[in-house]
Parts: sequence; structure tokens; C-alpha cells
Amino acid sequence: MRLFVALDLPADLRETLALMRGSMPGVQWVPAENHHITLRFIGEVTDRHRMEEIDLALSRLAWKPFELSLAQADIREGLNADSLLIGVERTPQLDALQSQVESALRRAGCFPAKRRFQPAVTLGHFSPSQRADAIQWVQRHNLFRSKPMPVEHVTLFESLRSLGEHVYVPRAEYAWQPDMPLIPEEE
Repeated sequence: MRLFVALDLPADLRETLALMRGSMPGVQWVPAENHHITLRFIGEVTDRHRMEEIDLALSRLAWKPFELSLAQADIREGLNADSLLIGVERTPQLDALQSQVESALRRAGCFPAKRRFQPAVTLGHFSPSQRADAIQWVQRHNLFRSKPMPVEHVTLFESLRSLGEHVYVPRAEYAWQPDMPLIPEEE
């Protein structure tokens, strides 16, 4: 199983983001149902025991609900293709939740994250030859700002390949638990 932990987006926000696609030919647009904010990519997990450890660690997350907003279009360079994305306004609550997810996954035996946390929603992928069009797309959408969305749970997703596209299937949801004591951040 190829796994990652993310914040799922509300349907209305997914629809808003889908409308931003515009007419940029040759872009491989991410289906709206796959829009999310990755908190931590885990990777391939084949050991059932490791999967149970991950599930147990994530079930112990503790935080108070908060809100976050998406804002500004951007480009992220990749190895094979670049990405069009919408950024996420960083908050102390989001950073603390991501840090807690990272710590929980390490305790479950996962390797440390390979990349620094840069929250965003990927909308599409394009080739370097389309850079000029991508810059225009970013300029058209750079003032975008979503209404605040509530963060009350995190989701463990499995990434599957189907007919050449990725399909993200929710495997478990870990909701805010008001009775769970808040875990202090590890240094």
C-alpha cells in the first residue's frame, strides 16, 4: 500500500479549485476528488504489523480544531514535471499538527520525512516547455483566497494507479478527540 496522511478538503472548496483550471492545454489536471493537503507522505507499506502501528500512532493524535485558508497560486518545480498549486496559509496550529503527525509516524517505525513541510493543494502538472503559460496562470490566480475551512480530522489515504491516473482512497479518518490530552510537541 502506498500511503500518505492528509487533510481532506470540503466538497465546495474542491469545486472552487476545479473551476480554476482554465484553458491551459497539455496540463495534466488533478481530479477534484483528489484535492488534499498532504501532511506527511509515508510511502510503500507492505507489512501488516507496520500498518497497525501507523494506525495506532495516528489514532493517538490530539489537537484542538482550527481553521485554515488556501491562498495564492504558485509553481513547484519537480523532477519530471512542474506543478501548479494553491498555497496554504501557515498557522501555528497547522505546523503543530503536522509536527505531531511526523512524530507519531516516527514512533510507528516510519523513516523521517524526506521533504520539508510545504503545505499546498496540487491542481495540475505541466512540462517545462509550458512554463510561460504556467506563469500567466499563476498571475491570473495569485489573489485567490478561500474562505476558512475547519480542520477536525486527518485522513490516511492510499494512492492507487487506475488507467494511468492516481486515485486516492481514504483508508482511515482520525477525528479530533476532545477527551484526549494534548500531546506536547517533541523537540
